[in-house]
Amino acid sequence: MPDSYDPNELLGIAPGSSEDEIRRAFRRKAKTVHPDVSDAPDAAQQFTRLKAAHDLLIERLHDPLAPTPEDLYRPAQEVSQEEQELILQAHRRKREAEQRRRARRRGGTSGNTRRAMRENERFRAEMARRRAAYEAQQREQDSVSE
Repeated sequence: MPDSYDPNELLGIAPGSSEDEIRRAFRRKAKTVHPDVSDAPDAAQQFTRLKAAHDLLIERLHDPLAPTPEDLYRPAQEVSQEEQELILQAHRRKREAEQRRRARRRGGTSGNTRRAMRENERFRAEMARRRAAYEAQQREQDSVSE
């Protein structure tokens, strides 16, 4: 892998750290490395590497069998069929998770839209009922005054 690095070393944590420790270390480093804060000319690149290290360590916590970046950069003949399948499964899981996340977002919007439509329909029905009652009252008054 070109420009190899150790994600634990980059975040300044020990191997086997918990998810909370990883997140705290990432936030602490991001406060100094983020391009909006840092004046360094390569701040964006440093932050990208920091974010990649964070994501990799969190993914390894949730899926210890997930391929490492070194696995992805090995020549194809060195990767066994089983490892190829693990890599493909990891990518499928990520894609499916993203699709579920997008579906939840769309579902929330649709739910709000349906709710607004029901409220509008109730409002229109109430206004029609009040208009009919008012017109009936006006006819009654007209018939009494004649």
